[in-house]
Amino acid sequence: MFTLIANLIFAGLSFAQGKHTKADVRSMFPANTKDLWINYLSGTVDNKHVIDMIIGTDGSTCKGIYTLRSSNTSFYFDGQDTDHQLRLAELNSDFRMTGYIYGDYDGEIFEGQWMNYDKNLILPIKLESVSSFEPYQPLSYKNYQWQRIFSGKVNDKLIKLHLTKDQYVYVCHFHEGGVHYKDVFGGKGSRVESLPMNFSLSVLNNKWIVIDTANLDKIDVVYVDETGYEITTTLKAEASLVSECYEYADYHSRLECIRPLSGNKKFDLWMENTFKTWVQSGVKKLKSIGKDDIATRDRWTQTANGWVEVDLFLNDIISGTAYMQSSWNSETEKIAFMYDLKSGKEMKLQDIFDHKFDSEEYFRLIIPAKIKEKTWKPQDKKWVSKQGFNFVTLKDNGISFKTKYSTIYGEKEILIPYSSVSENLKNKNLLKDLLGK
Repeated sequence: MFTLIANLIFAGLSFAQGKHTKADVRSMFPANTKDLWINYLSGTVDNKHVIDMIIGTDGSTCKGIYTLRSSNTSFYFDGQDTDHQLRLAELNSDFRMTGYIYGDYDGEIFEGQWMNYDKNLILPIKLESVSSFEPYQPLSYKNYQWQRIFSGKVNDKLIKLHLTKDQYVYVCHFHEGGVHYKDVFGGKGSRVESLPMNFSLSVLNNKWIVIDTANLDKIDVVYVDETGYEITTTLKAEASLVSECYEYADYHSRLECIRPLSGNKKFDLWMENTFKTWVQSGVKKLKSIGKDDIATRDRWTQTANGWVEVDLFLNDIISGTAYMQSSWNSETEKIAFMYDLKSGKEMKLQDIFDHKFDSEEYFRLIIPAKIKEKTWKPQDKKWVSKQGFNFVTLKDNGISFKTKYSTIYGEKEILIPYSSVSENLKNKNLLKDLLGK
């Protein structure tokens, strides 16, 4: 929930909802303006940064004020309202133009785009009518970015299905009889989504996964039996990861940090602490830029992004890599992790092996041999020769060793299949969870 981070950063701030009122917007219009409608709107720009807007329109002219809620930075806007189509100029506190806002506004919902002064940065903006503005809270992505594990019986076979959702894209994968099945599906954005399962030789072949996005405690497997009757069986959720975003935005900068929540208090706190110093130092740097350093073309030129790539999510284990990037730092910070949800602490790679097996020595010898087998480009191999594969995570198909991240070369990976070390695994149930055996 980024509770600690939010409390530390926002302590003492006076937010926009106490600063501006409808009377401020009314004063922007001539006193004799008739049929003037003034409303409160709240929503996001770029689907992340929370804004509060007071908008006034008489059907031809539109004026108002909007505030970036996380920093209490306000902007004015002024422009045309033509048949509910808004064309607005964004103005700073000195009434210099800093950007543009275009979109449709029906009195309840505004949906459109924000553009910077040079029109080379375009971000979506969506706002809805509210009766009043709320205190700042981190955004929860639980409805459109999550991972879940579902289990149950289909045709008397026990199955464990992993589903991942990111916006409208679903990824489904499961193991059956030692075979790994995986596919990607495009959703429609509706409350109920239906995904066709075309996995030949699997128990889910020619069946549909039906997801009620308002109730993710279960999913239904629907199919027609040999007699023509429609059969529905239910898989229940065993574990879940949902994403939460901490964001900060002011005149010239945007910072966002998206991380997974598991519902496990120790893991969630550990993940919060992983990003805390980076977020705090980033916001401190952004807030230190004085007004004299800001020009009209500096709007949102500084950015910082933190996120987590989850490589493995099981009932008891989460493994992945946290990434932290910023426009003022050429290096990408990476933190690879393996976390045991049962014990509530980080794992080392040796923890998954028998104590008699020296995993460090084994992989020290095998990774150079695997590198020689790679058909990377010569310039990539030259770069790799100076790198260590020190970022280690668990995946569903093996143990991943990666280099640091380069803006030129990306990151290179050596993947060691579990089958090559299966005899030395301490927890045989781990292999069972991974391979479905």
